[in-house]
Amino acid sequence: MPAPIRLPLFTLVAVTALCLSLGENFPFSNFPMYRSFSDYSYYVYFTDADGKPLPIKDLTGHRTSALKKIYNDEVKDTRKELEAAGAKIDGYQFMTPEQRKPAGEYTLEWLEENAKEGRDGWTSKVKAPVRIHHVDIKVTDGKTTKTDTVVAEK
Repeated sequence: MPAPIRLPLFTLVAVTALCLSLGENFPFSNFPMYRSFSDYSYYVYFTDADGKPLPIKDLTGHRTSALKKIYNDEVKDTRKELEAAGAKIDGYQFMTPEQRKPAGEYTLEWLEENAKEGRDGWTSKVKAPVRIHHVDIKVTDGKTTKTDTVVAEK
């Protein structure tokens, strides 16, 4: 019975050693994505006028993860524009809510214009205004802090 276990284990060890020794040469990888983690991340979510989180997927047909990508692309573009105008921003986590506001407004506008079929007018089903929240998550000295800010509303 031990023989069948040894062969898969040997194969696993051999392939892992091969990948680590070859490094970042396609199609092999030394798996750097698991080497370290950032001490900063964020997420976005949407609320109504009462601060109640909205089920965006049910209302619009779009997942919040896809909307975060749209928002993130706009944050990057905004940062580039600000830096081209002379502003010094050390990282996205150091952008102020006011600097993120155009990205939030764009995301809300995009969401309203691109609701999936049959979900047009979804904003009339919620208590206005619809707000987009940006929640920073930072780890400092082993402590995690969250900061929730409204970046835009419509």
